[in-house]
Parts: sequence; C-alpha cells; structure tokens
Amino acid sequence: MNDGDVKTMIGFREIMLRKGLGGVLLALFAVPAAAQFPEMSAAEREAEGIKLLRAVVDARGGDRYLNFKTLVATGQYTPFDRGISTIPISFEDTIVYPDRERVEFGRGKKKDRRIQVNTGDTGWSYNGDAEVLKDQTPDQTREFLENLEFDPDRILRGGWQSEGVRVRFAGREETRPGERADVVEVELTPERKVVFAIDRFTRLPISMMYEKPGEKGLVRHEYRFFQYVVYDGVKFPNIVDYFRDGVQVSRINYQGIKLNVQVSEAIFAKPANVKAIK
Repeated sequence: MNDGDVKTMIGFREIMLRKGLGGVLLALFAVPAAAQFPEMSAAEREAEGIKLLRAVVDARGGDRYLNFKTLVATGQYTPFDRGISTIPISFEDTIVYPDRERVEFGRGKKKDRRIQVNTGDTGWSYNGDAEVLKDQTPDQTREFLENLEFDPDRILRGGWQSEGVRVRFAGREETRPGERADVVEVELTPERKVVFAIDRFTRLPISMMYEKPGEKGLVRHEYRFFQYVVYDGVKFPNIVDYFRDGVQVSRINYQGIKLNVQVSEAIFAKPANVKAIK
C-alpha cells in the first residue's frame, strides 16, 4: 500500500454497486428539482429535504446516532487498481470527534504497519516498509480538514444545520429497474454541494456524491453504502465502496464498530522515534 492508499482510507472520512447508480448521480446535478416537481415551491423543497434528513437520523439510531463522541472500527480495507481489487489489508480506525483520528493498517511487526494520525491542523505518519516517522505536510493536514467537511456522518449528525448551509429535496431517481430513491442536496457553500440518495423504505443512505477541484478540474467522489448492521445501537453500513470519477478506488468491509469507548490521548501523540512506536 502506498501513501495514496492511506489518503483514500482517511478519505472514507473523505472515505466509503448498484447497477446504473453512477449515471443517476451524475444526472442529479443536471436535473433541477423544480423540473421534476414543478408544483413544489422552494420552501416546500427545503422542508421536504429537512424532513428526509431527520428520517435518516432516526433510521440510523436517533439520539444514539447523534450523541456518540468516540468510535473505534476494525475491518478490511481493499485498494483497487484501475477498478480491479487488490489485496485486502486489516485496519483499525480510532476517531475522537470532532477532529482527531488515528488509522493503523496491518498488524504485528512494525515493518508490516502503517499509521496516520491527525489532530486538527497537525498530524504525523509512520511507514513501516521504510521505517520512517515524519510530520504531515501542511497540504496533507489541510486535506484532512477539508475532507472532514464531506464526512457523511459529520453532515448527517448536524453539519446540515450549520449556519449558511442549505438543504433541498432534489427529486426522486431510479437506482435500478423498479426502485427509486429520494434525493437530498446539501449545499455546504455555494461551491460545495453534497447529494444523498436515500432508500424510500428504510430511510437509510444508499449513496453520497460530491465534486471538488482536482489537479485537472472537478473530480466526482462517490460513496455507496451496503448491508447496514447495528453496532452499539447505531446502524452503520458494513460495506462502503468509494469511487472517483466513476472508477472504484477502494472498499471497506467493517468487522466491528464500538462507540463511546475510552480513548487514550497518548495514541495521538507523535512518538519520539521509530523505536517508541507501539
């Protein structure tokens, strides 16, 4: 696994195959809700969008979903090379909200492990292959903070209610023959919009999509969520597939998620040297 793969895992916070869904999501940016539901006013579309997001919160676990402070997840992370899966890697992801995270890949000997830690606008990483411990660059920490803005749980657990954020019902779209999803657009800023496709029966998110500038123009990021399972009273997708411009980049298979566990501050502190890594 290279440094780009580590970024992608953090990207689940940036990170997370229904037939035809990618094309559907592309269409959402081109088809105004007013064209689908001309009888709905802007205020009604806003009210419906808020209603749907509240339904998602209830489906995920209500107050239990809204109020957990820490999360520790374990599972398998599979990088994809040009859309083809490679070798799965075990991981442990520890999060202390709002902005501290430690992701560790591999187990056992130090040479078989990679660690990435972020605490707000600072961070460090360890590459076991090269036995290198170093601070993250300003660009890397800035990317982490930017990716937090697009974290689906951050948005659903309250980000959509932040000052200046706008929500609207964006219509219904077919996800596959005979099935349609409710679509909600969350405008974080005029330049940053996130689109959720929501199952009309379970009220659980099917996918999330957004675009942001890349080196060669706008890049489309998609997360597709599968197999929701209850962990500590909250429903989480057991599988999260991440796509960039329509090409699969990774898959996360969760094996366990624990909420509100006590997390030692020590795991976020940068070790004095490679020998001090535990």
